[in-house]
This record gives sequence, C-alpha cells and structure tokens, in this order.
Amino acid sequence: MNKRLIAVLMAAIMTILTGCRISYAIPEVSENPDTDETVMTPWINSNIIGAVGWDVTESYKDDFYYAVNHDWLRDTRPGPGETSTANIVGGKKIVKKRCMEFLNDKSLSGSDADLIRNFYELFLDWDSRNDAGIEPVEPFLAKLMSINSLDEMTKFMLSEENHRLGDIIITPGVDVSPTDSSVYEVTIPVPALLLTDPAEYVNMTANGEREKAYVEGCASYMMTRLGMTEKDQNKILEQAFDLDTKIAAFEKTALEKADTSYVSDSVNIVTFEELKELSPDFPLPAYMEKYGWSEAKLIDVAEPDAVRGFNSLYTKENLEGIKAKLLVQFSGSLISLLDEQAYRKYQELNNKKNGIAESAPDEEAAYLKTKKTFPDSFARLYIDRYLNENIRQEITKLCKDCIETYDEMLAENDWLTDETVKAARDKLSKVRIHAVYPDKWEDYSVYSVKPAKSGGNYFDAVMDNKEATEKKNISKINTKKDDEIWVVDVLDTNCYYDRSDNSINILPGFFCDYTYSEDMKLEQKYGALGAVIGHEISHAFDTKGSQYDGDGNLRDWWTQEDKDAFRERTDKLIEFYDRVVPLDDGSEYHGTLIQTEAIADLAGFKCMLKMAEEEENFDYDLFFKTYERLYAEVSSKERIVKMIHKRGHPLTYLRGNVTVQQFDEFMETYGIKEGDGMYLAPEDRIAVW
Repeated sequence: MNKRLIAVLMAAIMTILTGCRISYAIPEVSENPDTDETVMTPWINSNIIGAVGWDVTESYKDDFYYAVNHDWLRDTRPGPGETSTANIVGGKKIVKKRCMEFLNDKSLSGSDADLIRNFYELFLDWDSRNDAGIEPVEPFLAKLMSINSLDEMTKFMLSEENHRLGDIIITPGVDVSPTDSSVYEVTIPVPALLLTDPAEYVNMTANGEREKAYVEGCASYMMTRLGMTEKDQNKILEQAFDLDTKIAAFEKTALEKADTSYVSDSVNIVTFEELKELSPDFPLPAYMEKYGWSEAKLIDVAEPDAVRGFNSLYTKENLEGIKAKLLVQFSGSLISLLDEQAYRKYQELNNKKNGIAESAPDEEAAYLKTKKTFPDSFARLYIDRYLNENIRQEITKLCKDCIETYDEMLAENDWLTDETVKAARDKLSKVRIHAVYPDKWEDYSVYSVKPAKSGGNYFDAVMDNKEATEKKNISKINTKKDDEIWVVDVLDTNCYYDRSDNSINILPGFFCDYTYSEDMKLEQKYGALGAVIGHEISHAFDTKGSQYDGDGNLRDWWTQEDKDAFRERTDKLIEFYDRVVPLDDGSEYHGTLIQTEAIADLAGFKCMLKMAEEEENFDYDLFFKTYERLYAEVSSKERIVKMIHKRGHPLTYLRGNVTVQQFDEFMETYGIKEGDGMYLAPEDRIAVW
C-alpha cells in the first residue's frame, strides 16, 4: 500500500475516532502516490512531498535522516508560492515577517524607508498597472517584429529603447577580477539561452520540458495580447528554438561547467580590440562603446568560442530567428511587470513549472520583489532594530574557533606534502570573517523611486532601477575594490564562501531556531551553525576554491603530486554520488555537479567533531540529531528534478545521511554495524579532508 493511501486512511480513521477535524492536509500538487521507492538507492528520497507516510519504517541504523525527521517530513508542506520548505531556511520567515512590518510602518522615515515603501506600493497599484495594460511594451515589441534587415536589427540592438527595456543577448557585467582580486573587470558572459542548460537542446529532460513549456507559455500569451494569430505564434516559437539550438551548440553544458578545469578555462582576458575580432559582426563592441563599457582595462570573456559562434550566426539568413528569439526572451522578462491579467498568467505558468500548489499573496510577492531590488535598504533598517554587537562578537568568535581547529586538521594531514600543507595553512590564515553585518555599505544615492502620488508607476520603477544599477556598475570599471563593503544581501537566508576575497560570510538572514540562537546548547550550536561555518571554510579547499590563493587570486599553489592525490580523493566522492538513484524513474545523479558542496559538508562536519573532542561529556546524540533536523526539507518533485540537473548542494536527505556515516563517532553513538543501512566501511568512506 503506498504512503499516500496510508496517509488518507489514517486521516479518515483519526477523524472517526476523535470526532474532530485533524490539521494534517496534503496539497493537490506534487504528491506522488505511485512512487516506487524500491528503485531509489541507497535510501528513499524522503525529501519528496508525500514520500513519508504515517508508518515509521526506518530506524536510526538504516536511514538516520528519515528516522530523526519522520514526523516533520510527514506533516510539513510548502506554503503558498513555495516549491519547498526546510528548517534551514526558517530565517526566511523571520526576516519576511519583520521586513513586511517595515513596509507597513508609516512612522519610518529616511531614504531607505522611502525607497522600499514606494516600490512596494507601486507593485500593488493594480489600478495604475491595469490602466497601462501592455502599452509600456507594445510599441517596443512591434518595432522589433517590423525589422526587415540586419542593419535594422543592429540599429535596434543599439537603441536607447532596447537598452532600457530589453538586452542584446550578450550583456556585459562587472565583477572582481580573478587575476587581480583588488580591482574590477568587465565580464562578457555566454549568449543568453531560453533554457537553462545547453544540454537540454540535445537531450531534453523532464525539467527541460517544463522550462520550455513555461517559456512558450509566456511568449504565446504576450503574442496573443499583441494580436498575433496562433499560426504566427507557432512559427515564431519554432524559429526561436531553432536558433537557440544553434547557439547552444557553442556553449558549455552545466556538467562541463561543473568540471574543475572550467574555473581557469573560463578566465580569458582580452583587449577591446581582441573582443572586436571575436565579434566583428554582432554589435557587442559597438554596444559597449555607446554605453560606457569599452574603457575597461580588464575584459574577461567566459567562453570565447560561444561569442565567436554567436557572431557567426548573426547573419541575414538568421534574421527571423534572431527576431523570434528576442521576442520570446523579452516576453519572459516583461510579462510579470505589466497589468494584473499578465501577472496572473505569469503566476499560473511559474506555478506549473515549479510544482507550486498555490500562489503567494500579492503582498508577499511585492515584498520579495522589493527586497531583491533594494536589499541594503531592508538590511540597514533590520540591523538598527533587531541586531547588536554581542551577536556579531559571538558569531565572530565561533568562526575564529572553527578556523583554529581547521588549521589543526591541515597540520595533521597525512596525504599532502609539507609544501602544500604550508600553502594551505597560509591561505587559511588569511580567511576574512564577515560576521552578521558590515560597517560600510554601497552607495545607494543612485537609486530613487517616484511614488504613485507623484505620477510613478511600477513598470518605470523597475526600468529606472535597471538603469541605475548599470550606472553604478559602470562606475566601478578600472577602480579598486573596497574590501570593507560586502556585496551581498545580508538578509539572504544563506551563508557562503567568497573565493574572490577569501571570506566566509555568516549572515543574520540565516538565523532561526534551527540554525542559531544565543541560548542554544553547545552541541546544538556545533551541529547547526558551527557545521555551516565549517562548511563555508571548507569551500576554500574544495575543487574550485582550492584554485585560488589567500588573496582571492586564481593561482596554483599545489604541487603536481598533491594535485593528483587530491583528484584521486575527489574522484572517489564523485563516483559515490554517481551511484545514488534519487528518483523512481532511475534518473542519474551526477557527483560532478555537487562535488564542491559535498566536499565542504564532510570537511565542515569533521571540523565540528574535532572541536567536540575538547568538550567534556559532549552529547553526541544531540549533536547528530541537531544536524539532521537542520536539513529537514520537503520539496515538490518538480523542484527535485530541477536540482538534480543543476550545480549545487546534494539533496538534503543525502547531506544528512552521507555526512554522518563518514565518521566513527556516529557509528559508535548508535551501535551501527555492517549490514545496517547507515553502515559505511572505512575503506569506502569519501571525506576528502
């Protein structure tokens, strides 16, 4: 009997026995009554909504993550507008509640309060948005479709109107240079595709099919609003994807980008004259000259072959395909900015793509868009009201303790030469601690939002912000990076390692009952935030971070002998994850895609266990269970399929189980022996560090 049926029967029985309505409710979307769990290995994917029923079929010895989190996994469901929910992102709910109070607090004054309040109110001003309809974009899109020659297309690409409302497929950006981390460079990305991964154009996955349906749905809706016939729409969609398939052939796939060699292969410093040679026909150089990008002393092209390849496609023979691609691309970027009818269609398509049962309230959607647009404004208000120096000092101390312990781990290393160990410890000694919040911020004076009472509207506010952000980025060209400024949303529910400045960033948006509180027991602090801090430090020594030095520069500090030994150990980890089967359709799991995060999970946890050795009567049971509860998560199957095909973390049930089974302390705490589902022989363990 499948778990969905068991859950329904148990709900009915409980209703009869108690005479009341129980609170257990299952949304219609993303339940999986026909899931064949026998295909999954080495454990069932208990992250899938509905995979865990009322029966507890696993013990600590066989599936630790499942057993510890059973009731939570059974009873918890994502909220409106969500594809997943997890303990580790509990901070997001705290931040949302507090920040939405800012938006509704009329007593708040100052530029930050004005920015976020004005933008938020414009998002929700449906009367104004409905009055405008699609008028803000209709002439622009009509002009695009009226183009009859390549010269006209080039003129359109370079126009002020396209610069404001659209883009040119290859859009320059600004970032810290990997060759000199003290300065900014101009980055030239690969041509934008309609689908996320170039591999989808060769062998389309279920995730690719959902992405394509979303892209086509947005475009078809917008083309209908523009008065195009279904026949014309189908032709445009076919032309757009035909051209995109040609472009994708020149680009690296997600799997290829996950290879460690891509770190250095994607750094290609060119002069502006050399860029002109890469793109003599496509007007990227002319665009850069017109809009202020061409004076950069450092221009870094991620994939020269992709730029060169797209240039070869910029021909009159492909004109209709280019027009079609731009129309489809612009439809996707503009649909959510227009009237309520367009926005509801966007919600419908986005929900279907991601397996969302119910849309979030408009107020929440408006908050999320506002926070994404003005993160520092929210952060400054949040810090003033909710944070203090004591919290920052405690987090800083925990970071320093972790770094000190990590140094001991490196000193005790038995598979690297002394030369590489010394270089690794030198890098570790230079790790910068960004704990909780900075003392200096980016200049926000470039931003302003005209309120509705002064004639402002949401569409213009978004486009004004786009222009202001580009102006701010262009002002960084050929300048030194200010190390006191953190270019990050400190209220993001995340912690991360930045290899460009060798920093660990421990952010207050991550703090919640499961991740950090001042009154946690030591074992809980180690099992939650401590393990996360150790994880972030470990990124300095994963397969990508290890290619950078202590100053954030791309520099090889390894002996060849040690590189070979490191590769052998990481290959073993990759092969382990390659054998995982996370879905009942037998979908492949790619260790290459998650290798950096898996390395960091295991090394960070080892760091905490080493710190635990120094504590008398350390409660290992509480420590291990805290770690498992940290990663309790349920997701729509659509989201899980998407995660399987992208770079990032292992699925959380794997983060929970695979991490703990690497260590003797876990085996001893729960009496795990050969034959148990959680047992892993010492010779089969995959911890790199």
